[in-house]
Amino acid sequence: MKSRFLWLSLMIGMGIFLIGSISAFPKVMVNVNTDAYVLPVAELASTKTNPEIIHLENDLIGIEIIPNRGRVLSSYTLKTGHQSFLYQKFVPDPMVLPGGLHTVEFGGYYLSLPWNTRDRQPFDLAFEINQSTESLGEVYLSGKDMFQKTLTEIWLRLKDGSPVVEIQIKITNTSKKSSKEIDFRDYSILAVNDTVDSNDQILLPVEKVKLIESKNDWAGTKDSLTEWPAPFSQWTSLNDYLVFRSESQLISWFGGIYYPEIKAAFIKFWAPQDFFTGAEIWSWGKNYSSEPGAAPYVVYSNTAHFTLLPQESKSFITYFTALTDLNENDLTYEAINQRIQSIMKMQ
Repeated sequence: MKSRFLWLSLMIGMGIFLIGSISAFPKVMVNVNTDAYVLPVAELASTKTNPEIIHLENDLIGIEIIPNRGRVLSSYTLKTGHQSFLYQKFVPDPMVLPGGLHTVEFGGYYLSLPWNTRDRQPFDLAFEINQSTESLGEVYLSGKDMFQKTLTEIWLRLKDGSPVVEIQIKITNTSKKSSKEIDFRDYSILAVNDTVDSNDQILLPVEKVKLIESKNDWAGTKDSLTEWPAPFSQWTSLNDYLVFRSESQLISWFGGIYYPEIKAAFIKFWAPQDFFTGAEIWSWGKNYSSEPGAAPYVVYSNTAHFTLLPQESKSFITYFTALTDLNENDLTYEAINQRIQSIMKMQ
């Protein structure tokens, strides 16, 4: 009888411990590790071979940040098991851009400030973990551009139960005397499903695009205008290298890519809605394997131009989210806007 009592007491104690452990288990987790080797490319004393990789997750998504490579986001993955919607490679092969410049592509999401013009990469960013609670993970990133004399500050947030990554960005002119004309852009390196029957579709809120260039003019003549969606808006029709950009003001506040095989879209949107005024797309296309260092991805960038007076700042927010259970009939601007608005109401 005594042994049964001791056994029951032990089990009750263990139960209380387990319940306490489960209730104390954070709904948003933030971890930092230095286990992975990431190719050094910048000739800077601060460049690390095993940089800090910050991992945040909740019950819906997991994301990674690599501040030492300037990657505000390095990956975005659904807990359902899909690979990262953002292309990611820690040891990329060198490639030669069509203009003849050498670079490498780690993928992810990054900004044109602060920018290392020599290595054609964002400068590394300092970071602090501001919050790591059950309800919110917040990472602060910052970096100065010594050439432009600007300070870029970033607050990345992931909330409990939300598929949305919120990235608040503030750019300050650090000069006390001179105004700055800023041609700003960001870069989202979107992963594609590189299979024979893949039909991933680029989503752009535009009516017309201008073809900047394509290899051997396969997509048309330079500076030609095309109604959107264009014949090259799907991965299956991206035969080779091309660059095109929006010809007029954006008609909505989002962009991204749709994956019909999993009925999901990876969407970037922003506030204020008129901050970005243009968009540009470029890709190596399906023939990427013939180009050393190239890979299957689509580079989607938004553009903005603004003036900063001495000590003046400009702020905006970009968001990333995955929209699931999305049929091709749901790819209208109105339908996607409604889905975005619905998600944001739950934030």
